[in-house]
Amino acid sequence: MEKNNKEIVLWHEFDGPGDTSIEVLEGICKLYTERFGVQITPQVMNITELTARLNRIKDTHQGPHLAMVPADMSSYVENGLYSEVPGWLFDDVLTGAALSTMQLDGVQYGIPVLRGNHLVMYYNPEIYASAPTTWDVFEEAAERLSAQGIVPIGADLQQGYWFIPFLTAFGGWPVRDRKPNIVTPEMKQALEFIRDKMDQGVLVSLDGSTGLLEQFIDGKIGAIICGEWIYNHLDKQMNNRLAVCQLPVIEGRQSLSMSSSIGLIYPNDSLTSEEREDILSFTHFMLSDECQTMWTLDVQRIPAQEQALKRLTDTAASNKKIILSLLDHARPMPTFPFMIHVWEALNTGLIELPLSNPEQALKKIEQSIQASWGAFKS
Repeated sequence: MEKNNKEIVLWHEFDGPGDTSIEVLEGICKLYTERFGVQITPQVMNITELTARLNRIKDTHQGPHLAMVPADMSSYVENGLYSEVPGWLFDDVLTGAALSTMQLDGVQYGIPVLRGNHLVMYYNPEIYASAPTTWDVFEEAAERLSAQGIVPIGADLQQGYWFIPFLTAFGGWPVRDRKPNIVTPEMKQALEFIRDKMDQGVLVSLDGSTGLLEQFIDGKIGAIICGEWIYNHLDKQMNNRLAVCQLPVIEGRQSLSMSSSIGLIYPNDSLTSEEREDILSFTHFMLSDECQTMWTLDVQRIPAQEQALKRLTDTAASNKKIILSLLDHARPMPTFPFMIHVWEALNTGLIELPLSNPEQALKKIEQSIQASWGAFKS
């Protein structure tokens, strides 16, 4: 049993009690270890630590064989010393569109395992009798709801990803001509809008993995913008007090979420190591019908593998069907290497916004992007 000495280390984020995916990942690692005699060891950490550790590999040369990450983290290729991965090995189970979510300038640096990662509107049908698909609904309900101690709508507005639907509603997008595009009139309008709505008590910003979910489950917030990844947790806690619809129309324009995938990357040049075959074998295992079905049935995630996705689409309950259909209305997340600076700049501005004002928040965004991405001239 000499093979048992082999160990493959996998880094993965853990996002608090609502993140039920970890159970499936640990189950898959255990199955593979038992069947193939190669120890797969998952090491979990929060996303901030995962990001920092991946970006230090260039200096430390310490890293895992694999990391399971949101697709945009394939852009840390230089700092993380990622191996290029032969995408054609997975042509039989993944479409070109799925593979492209983890490509950088046409080079494959990751293999998608789950797709989606888009934001949707969850609402409580006991508070809103029909889907609140336009912002006016929240404005109109504000007085009635605040008298009952209920906030009309919540989101995590200290996080750039959650802010994107507001930016798109004003016609903005964070990339233009392959450059950052975040110091714009649209950005200012979106910042003014959310600050205004927070001041009016129509919109509340809370931590997306704790407070936001707790207060929504408790019936203290009528609707929340949150990720498809949290559906399993909300469904278990709320049952028929949970409904799903598209993001709201704001001032006549449809809010759009980004979408991406979550997949495996190969840091610290792991595909040039002697574990290469075991690493690729485990990747194939993750995309097998058996494992993709585990993600689908056990934690209600969206599989990347084409057959498993088709089966899910055919058999899903109505809330899940809506979540799947909303994927068609999302825009693929940009994966340019400079996106790390874009997200940092957005987060800096969003943290500033409730402390001062939209002008100051925009200034912080501008200072941050100029400091980190010198080639950018506003």
